[in-house]
Amino acid sequence: MSSIIVFHASSRHQGNTTTIANYLSKQLSATAIDLSDHEIAPFSYEDNYPATDDFMGLIKQTIDADQWVLVTPVYWYTMSAQMKTFLDRFSDLLRYHQEFLPALTGKHLWTIAVGSDSEAVPHFFTPFRLSADYLAMDYGGDLHTWLGRTLTMKPEVQILLDQFVENIIAKSNSF
Repeated sequence: MSSIIVFHASSRHQGNTTTIANYLSKQLSATAIDLSDHEIAPFSYEDNYPATDDFMGLIKQTIDADQWVLVTPVYWYTMSAQMKTFLDRFSDLLRYHQEFLPALTGKHLWTIAVGSDSEAVPHFFTPFRLSADYLAMDYGGDLHTWLGRTLTMKPEVQILLDQFVENIIAKSNSF
């Protein structure tokens, strides 16, 4: 079985996104990383760059994982600011740290959205699919979930998550 990292990022440390991320990491025996616990500065083209924050440390810590799962709330019809900043910082690898790019090739990227209702936002997952393609990663799939105003797992969401976990495990067993 391959190694799996669950990255999640939300403005609430103990909110719905964390509930989903913790469930996933337990079911997958994966390492969960709350991006909000790390200082990640925005990407910059300035001469005094690259930044001296936590981004490259996270990449070095997780680059060997075969599968990456990104879990984000839906904020204003898109991903959280923390997740967007994290994805933007992959520009560091393209511009300053190209030695890490080959390690991304063929890794599997999965995405889960955590909304407030059961209806998914159209085209929400497009940036994730296109980013995976651009980085030569295999986009494994995506899932829209919702918990509403409670941190309790809804039975229908748990069923969807369990099916999603089965897909990730099946992909893991193919390594």
